[in-house]
Amino acid sequence: MEGFKTYSNTKSEILNTIYDIVELQNGKMQISDSIRGRVFYQLTMYGYEWQLLYKIRELGNARCEVSLSVTGERKDKERELRCEFALLDAMLEGGAGVRIG
Repeated sequence: MEGFKTYSNTKSEILNTIYDIVELQNGKMQISDSIRGRVFYQLTMYGYEWQLLYKIRELGNARCEVSLSVTGERKDKERELRCEFALLDAMLEGGAGVRIG
């Protein structure tokens, strides 16, 4: 499942915030490609494992679209998407509504 959201932040600000989130969640980094704006990491909680892939695309004028994919054993992937975007919002001071697609 994948979600999308647009932020009025630079790519580097978003990447640094995502790295903070990975650390806060004790995530295991799989891929970190700051040039292409991709961060892929794994979480293990409550006996389940799932992976999150953030992709950041610059839109210009210090705006970026962030897509987030959730795969793995997580039962409610839509809820996980919303929770991850809410965490990113709280750390970046918001953005537009989440579009699930």
